[in-house]
Amino acid sequence: MIDPRASSDINPTIGAMLRSARDFLAHEHSLFRTLELKPIVIGKGKATFSIAMPEKFAGPDGAIHGGLYTIILDSIFGLAVFTALEEVKPIATINLRTDYLGGSSPGARAVCAAECEAVRDDIAYVTGRLSLESGGGLLATGAGAFMVGTKGPMKGMRL
Repeated sequence: MIDPRASSDINPTIGAMLRSARDFLAHEHSLFRTLELKPIVIGKGKATFSIAMPEKFAGPDGAIHGGLYTIILDSIFGLAVFTALEEVKPIATINLRTDYLGGSSPGARAVCAAECEAVRDDIAYVTGRLSLESGGGLLATGAGAFMVGTKGPMKGMRL
């Protein structure tokens, strides 16, 4: 859901794009369909989603692979950047730091919360965390920088 308290500051064009992105990620994007992505809050500079931890992402030790945490953080961070913009522009991750703090088991659900701290010139700065939905155990934290206005496909782009 888009939190009405938080979304009133979002440019209507960005809000429409985010609704399209939400629908695309939940229904058409194979990875995120597998992760059963569920929006909790989408607001100005913020994005929070609940995510399943499927067994197919478990390593030989039975724990979910940390690489999935990075994919989740990068994707939700990108959505947080879009909510902070005044107009739709392509973005690209230029730096992402992930600190792994805990493990999760297949079948668990996690919550990824991201906040775009600032947009300066053509760079957006984002921080966030990935925690277990049940009990709140911290799985990973992250910080990233995104180039805004990259030369990428926009015409007809689904996101």
